[in-house]
Amino acid sequence: MITTRLKSHSIIIQALVTISLSTPVWADEQDALNFSAGAALTFEDNLFRLPDSANTRQSLGKSQRSDRIFVTNAGIKIDKPYSLQRFQVDLNFVDNRYDTYSYLDYTAFNYRAAWLWQLTPNIKGTLSADQQQVLNSFSEFRDFNNQLNIRRSIQTNENRIFDIDGLIGGGWHLLGGVSELRSRNSVAFNAVGDFVQTGANIGVKYIAASENSIALIQRAYNGEYQGRIADAPNQLDSGFKQRETEVQLQWRLTGKSLIDAKLGYVDREHDHFSSRDYDGVTSRLAYNWQPTGKLGIITSLSRNLYSYQQAANSYYVADTFAITPVWQVTTKTSLSMRYDYTKRDYRGAVVAVAEQREDDVQSLMLSADWRPTRTIKVTGSLRHEMRNSTYNQPNAFGGDLEYDANTASIGAQLLF
Repeated sequence: MITTRLKSHSIIIQALVTISLSTPVWADEQDALNFSAGAALTFEDNLFRLPDSANTRQSLGKSQRSDRIFVTNAGIKIDKPYSLQRFQVDLNFVDNRYDTYSYLDYTAFNYRAAWLWQLTPNIKGTLSADQQQVLNSFSEFRDFNNQLNIRRSIQTNENRIFDIDGLIGGGWHLLGGVSELRSRNSVAFNAVGDFVQTGANIGVKYIAASENSIALIQRAYNGEYQGRIADAPNQLDSGFKQRETEVQLQWRLTGKSLIDAKLGYVDREHDHFSSRDYDGVTSRLAYNWQPTGKLGIITSLSRNLYSYQQAANSYYVADTFAITPVWQVTTKTSLSMRYDYTKRDYRGAVVAVAEQREDDVQSLMLSADWRPTRTIKVTGSLRHEMRNSTYNQPNAFGGDLEYDANTASIGAQLLF
């Protein structure tokens, strides 16, 4: 039975669409100042990403795995050029309400503020700050001993960046910058601990007259885990150093195709416990093809390394294939699909393990966008997600990390 709460949610969505269709054009995306408001209704059939064998009543206190989430948002966006300078501000409040598991309710405050500065036509850069808040995915942020995946954990990421790009002649650019990243979870989770990471980068870039480009960038970071002292029994460190070297390439093959590639090497060393150290190659190769004016397809292969510290692993290597076709059906309607396949190899065990954990993660999403006017956008999506894993540990969650999950969502966004 649909609750009164959900009925009111549906009424709000209908009202947003109705008002926008009957309202004259109030704003344009190119305006210096815009306001926005929106609402969306999402259905999750396996909210906690549990395997079929899981005892949900024991782990969750209820037999129901599904939930409906109602999301409302309101924001303001400023984009103002002034002489050679440009100032941007994007503020957004996002309220998430769960119909069954209401203890997961939360309101996120996301923002980005940037100064796109320019001293001369040849010397420019960006000074920016941003924050993103999101509920941690139950597919990863779970602790079987503490049953973390029945608790709400909000991750907050804050970035501070200053960078500079100086044209020195003949298509050659000198690059540089400094940055700070702060990441924290509202519930302690050692596998991905809270940390502050500061760093600097320097590089050189060549841009040809055809706008094809190649760049070489070197980065160095110092990281400190917040609220953690070196823990010898669990080999959990208090800090780390990371070095990255990366070559980037953008090359237009034809008027309809573009190669976007990078090849890098990452090396992380921890302050006390070398058992957690890792290094390896990172890469991405993306082919952007637009066979017609209405159809575009992006295909990519990538490899990345991620810190994930448990007794049986210190990090994992993620190899991903993705394909995303987008069809602009009309000037107001577009359809898209995205398929991802990722193979994750978990490495760096600090205890003896019989078998190294390996995961296969797949997702398929179909989505549609409709813009009946410049002030309204209506979206809908369907997504199927699944994971196979070699992980096997008896517990209330079913003894493994395998799951299937389906998500359906519809929403509307109004621009003032």
